[in-house]
Amino acid sequence: MARSIEEIKASLDTNTDDDALLTAQAEYTRAQELDEETNGYKYDRENAYPEIKEQLDKLYHDIDGGLLGEDAKTGSWYLAIKEVKDDNPKPSE
Repeated sequence: MARSIEEIKASLDTNTDDDALLTAQAEYTRAQELDEETNGYKYDRENAYPEIKEQLDKLYHDIDGGLLGEDAKTGSWYLAIKEVKDDNPKPSE
């Protein structure tokens, strides 16, 4: 069974055996690579989204401007969120 990233990090912190340390470092690097492959788009989206207060302001102005229903897809909030999602698609998309 594969070790968790936390277990590997603990091994790196406490291990003095050079071979075991190199193995743990290789495992940790691979675990980070797998995490990036699986979740990289999430991290990219998280960093690309506008601040919540900015999102709420856009949403308020869209609602205040009557942009509901299909018109909501032309509002600034929807377009900003859609841009982030389009620029950072899920791997299956």
